[in-house]
Amino acid sequence: MKKTKILSFVLALLLAFSLSGCEMLEDITKFTDMVSELIGKEEPEPPVEDEPEILEPVDPNWPVSVFGAEIEEAPEKVAVASPALAEYIFDMGLSEKICAVPDFCGFSGAETKTDIGSVRLPDMDAIKEAAPEYILTFAQYEESLLIELQQMNIEVIVIKAPASLDELRNIYRHIAVFFCGAVDGAEKGEKYVAEYDSALASLAYSGERKTAVFVRALDYMMITGGTMEQELLSAAGIKNAAESFSGYDFPAENWKETDPDAIFLNGDIHLIDLETSDLYKKKTAVKGDKVYNVDIDVLALGSMRSLDILKDVLATLYEDYTGGTPYGPAYPSMYQS
Repeated sequence: MKKTKILSFVLALLLAFSLSGCEMLEDITKFTDMVSELIGKEEPEPPVEDEPEILEPVDPNWPVSVFGAEIEEAPEKVAVASPALAEYIFDMGLSEKICAVPDFCGFSGAETKTDIGSVRLPDMDAIKEAAPEYILTFAQYEESLLIELQQMNIEVIVIKAPASLDELRNIYRHIAVFFCGAVDGAEKGEKYVAEYDSALASLAYSGERKTAVFVRALDYMMITGGTMEQELLSAAGIKNAAESFSGYDFPAENWKETDPDAIFLNGDIHLIDLETSDLYKKKTAVKGDKVYNVDIDVLALGSMRSLDILKDVLATLYEDYTGGTPYGPAYPSMYQS
């Protein structure tokens, strides 16, 4: 009720009471005191409703924790200091974020990126010029180099190199999360792992298996059991004569009784190297000219290039294998007729 309305009402009452006689004077006094109190009070204003708070949209991808680091937003410039890790990233189609790679990257596309050397012999000037936000690596830099990189505002993230196919699959998943975020990365990672597993499964040979050894270095350094390479060989249907051993070490006392159908030598070993070794030259594979030169170092990566090599190994071992291109012998055998 407004003050003017109250005053009008009071005046009307006073007029009525005056007509009624003076006996009402005391009541009128009390009433006017009450009205005066009402007039002195302001009518409360209606409550003002708060403006609704406008919330910023939540990004489901960032920040994300991966590889033991907290990534606040999508990386834009990343350097890689380990060739195998760089190859995994390129395989996944994520090379657009890579500004620099290490020495000895033998896969397509790496030649277009800045070369930053290796972890042991880094090119610090090239790193400074590339100016990455992050460096991903399988090996740790020396402490003094880490301090220098930190002063460049570069975060170094060290990742454990895979020792099995399951560990490799997880690295693929985590790479996707690092570059694409929690939700999009998880989807991309699972999709790529499914593609990888499908490519590996498509290689499998189901016929009668032949035995082979894969020599990384003379005399007894070979692919053995408990390795990622052995998992690849087994998945593809290749019987590795060194499978029951471990640590890439074939026991010397067991070699005499071992007579594989084929011998695969790493790329830096030549057949001529076997001519002076009684350990190899009497083997059926050597006499039958079943010695082949293969890049076992690439096979050991577990990358898509590894699967290409595995496919050719299968085509070399099995005449009825339908895929791949057979290797010829690295060099003519001294026993070739």
